[in-house]
Amino acid sequence: MKKLWDKKGTKNTDSKISQTIEDYTVGVDYLLDLELLPYDIEGTMAHAKMLHKIKILNKKELDTLIIGLNKILALWKAGKFKIDKIQEDGHTAIEAFLTENYGEVGKKVHAGRSRNDQSLVMTRLFSKEKLSEIKKGVEVLIKELGKQIKKQGKIKMPGYTHTQRAMPSSVGMWLGSFSDSLKDDLILIEAVMKIIDQNPLGSAAGYGENVLGLDKKFTTEVLGFKKVQENPMYCAMSRGKFENIVLQAVSSVLFDLGKISNDLILFTTKEFDFFTLPDSFKTGSSIMPQKKNYDVLELVRGNVAIFNGYQHQIENIIKNLFSGYNRDFQLTKEPYIKGIKLAVDTIRVMVLVIENLEAKKINLENACSTELYATDEAFKLVKAGKSFREAYQEVKEKYQ
Repeated sequence: MKKLWDKKGTKNTDSKISQTIEDYTVGVDYLLDLELLPYDIEGTMAHAKMLHKIKILNKKELDTLIIGLNKILALWKAGKFKIDKIQEDGHTAIEAFLTENYGEVGKKVHAGRSRNDQSLVMTRLFSKEKLSEIKKGVEVLIKELGKQIKKQGKIKMPGYTHTQRAMPSSVGMWLGSFSDSLKDDLILIEAVMKIIDQNPLGSAAGYGENVLGLDKKFTTEVLGFKKVQENPMYCAMSRGKFENIVLQAVSSVLFDLGKISNDLILFTTKEFDFFTLPDSFKTGSSIMPQKKNYDVLELVRGNVAIFNGYQHQIENIIKNLFSGYNRDFQLTKEPYIKGIKLAVDTIRVMVLVIENLEAKKINLENACSTELYATDEAFKLVKAGKSFREAYQEVKEKYQ
């Protein structure tokens, strides 16, 4: 199969060199694009409608393309649409299918855009949808925390500093700290949602076009973007950058989930025995019959590090690139998709954890030993007229 950029009459080569280079440059991009294909089709439909509006396509050609694109989508949903490695990506696979099955009209749909243009659009649409899903997941998690605070929040529990008992706390204060933090995380997510809600379609190869008269406002409305991303060079520069800031915002959520998981790993041990979860959350041991392990919490904790690794991969790939398109951008796709999936799955799991969390009231309150109230005793002496340092020393001697 000839490449899109091959000159007429160019002979295909089967040399080991060309195959090695192709394997390296294509990587798994063609497989990743299969996951993003519905968004690429959505962008292509909008582009085709715009080409009809500016009279590059006639009505019959537009109708044919829409039929063909819907056919690809139906095949994809049935698991029957494949992207060959030699095609390199989903963009080429879509154009090839349209040309092979519907003739010359398939060759017209790419007018006014580049494959990078397509990749920007499909990733942007994917990002908007998934970030909205993550936002809703966080809102559900906050709601479940609220239910638990209402149900078990008044139960006393020790507060810890330096992993040592420190001051009196409560289940409500502990859970509420995560709820409040997640509410701040939502502010970050909403800010990023606003930033990425820009339509890059029409940026072509990163420098726009001055001949066809592409109607970017039209595709913005069709695709449901808030505004046009006007500067075509910024469109190119935003590839990777937008993915990076999405994962940065979501990493704040994962930070909170990792911390609450870490707390629960400690608080569910036999030594603490403050909280428990149903057996469906636990695993056993292949050698120790008595063991019940909270692997799910350990994996949440570990996956926070994996997620942060995905974000840093993207950041490190893009941070020193020249302006304009660079093939390095291709390498941001895999960590981005994996990061988004991991975040969605982790939030879903933690909703179930919080929903099913049971506080052990007797154990928690028995752990609230008298020394937790030492600071309160000192403050009472201060209120009665003593200096804080004098009160501090008096109480300190009591607990030595």
